[in-house]
Amino acid sequence: MTTAQEHGISTGVLTAMYNALKSVQLYPVENEIVGRSLLDLQKQVDRVFEREGGLAVWVAGNYMFVNDVQVRLDLADYAVLSALREALRAHGIGRIQFESQVRKDDWLVFLVGLASTPRPGAEPLESFRRRLDEGDVKRIRVGAPTALFTGDENVEAVEAARRTYAYSVKAARDVMNNLVLGKAIGARRAERAVLRVVDQVMQDRASMLGMLALRDYDDHSLLHAVNVSILSVALGEHLGFGRKHLFELGFAALFHDIGKVLIPTTVLNKQSWLNEEEWRMVSQHPDFGLLMLFNLEGFDEPPYRAMLATYEHHMKTDLTGYPRVIRRRRQGLFARIIAITESYDTAISRHNKNYKAAPPDEAIRQLRESESSSYDPIVVRAFVNMMGIYPVSTLVILDTGELGVVVAPNPNPEAISRPLVRIVAGPDGKRMGDGPIRDLTEMDPDAGKPIRSIARSTDPDRYGINVADYVA
Repeated sequence: MTTAQEHGISTGVLTAMYNALKSVQLYPVENEIVGRSLLDLQKQVDRVFEREGGLAVWVAGNYMFVNDVQVRLDLADYAVLSALREALRAHGIGRIQFESQVRKDDWLVFLVGLASTPRPGAEPLESFRRRLDEGDVKRIRVGAPTALFTGDENVEAVEAARRTYAYSVKAARDVMNNLVLGKAIGARRAERAVLRVVDQVMQDRASMLGMLALRDYDDHSLLHAVNVSILSVALGEHLGFGRKHLFELGFAALFHDIGKVLIPTTVLNKQSWLNEEEWRMVSQHPDFGLLMLFNLEGFDEPPYRAMLATYEHHMKTDLTGYPRVIRRRRQGLFARIIAITESYDTAISRHNKNYKAAPPDEAIRQLRESESSSYDPIVVRAFVNMMGIYPVSTLVILDTGELGVVVAPNPNPEAISRPLVRIVAGPDGKRMGDGPIRDLTEMDPDAGKPIRSIARSTDPDRYGINVADYVA
């Protein structure tokens, strides 16, 4: 079965479920419209059972899955599927497991419960389960939201992210090499690279963010360009950008420092403070980049958004950065995004053998505490919410004594300090290799508190751990 067919079947099940839910909300259960909607729902469910032998629907953050297929909330069905997702969330439902031959009465109990308002003061999921038990519903089981990944289920996503990352780095290298040789900048290769980044981020943001752990100080400028593009696209998606604007943002981010190819490497790689003349040269790279993008080949018209972002990304929100401006203006949104993502990647990057990179959580802390004159505080807040307090690739010590590597932000947007963590060493210090992935919101029902919490982050070098082995 093709991906399009799988997506069509998955969307069909969810749409039929929403239509049945809506009919139960609007009409008495004896109404003919309710009966027809239930027949259509059962038909869609039977279709999945016939093809796949089982049916499970689950929600993780803003994502919905039918069995193992992620259902994209396209513009045409966004309102329907997002409404169903919110109805499930209201009752604390993250997973629904269906048995074959669900009865009509089972559907009615389930849908009427879903259409109801959770009782104040009661735990929504437990109340819903009691409703199913009281209705003698045994073929529909519900569970709490789960982590995006368990065990090794994210292997394929990581492999796809690696391929996208390698392709993007090679495309950036080819462009830079052509510039050094005085050749024209061809847009097509870079355009394909950015589109691959956009698609991969939209499909699996966490696996793409994991690629930031891949570091090679000899290719720092190339990796930095690709990393800033990935981070910017991820933030743009988090802010609700559509695919077209995500491409424009990713393209602008990939070329935000392109003007530096005209600056001598002895200046760019200098380990001590720059003198006045050297600083003047470096501060001209936004001007150089603007002119270089103006001459980009392969577009019907110059990439104006990328040109503007390249020119503005060092200006700061109060315009005290560079290039200096004469007239008052507002730094563009693309430039404000790139300023933040560039700062984060610079902080966690190892520029050379003598440079100590900041841990990801420290880089996040620096951004949170930065002055509003440097970065847009609203965009900073959105970036922190997307990345979490402990971003992907942070090595943490848990209060259980275990060591873990953060592999994804928590699907629950309110749990930004409780990410998904792969356990890499037990309390006894024994390494686990590819250990289990744990959701730090998982509760101990007896103690009434989370089973695991982060005690603090720590330096991977201290334990001889390469975090890229676990996220990239």
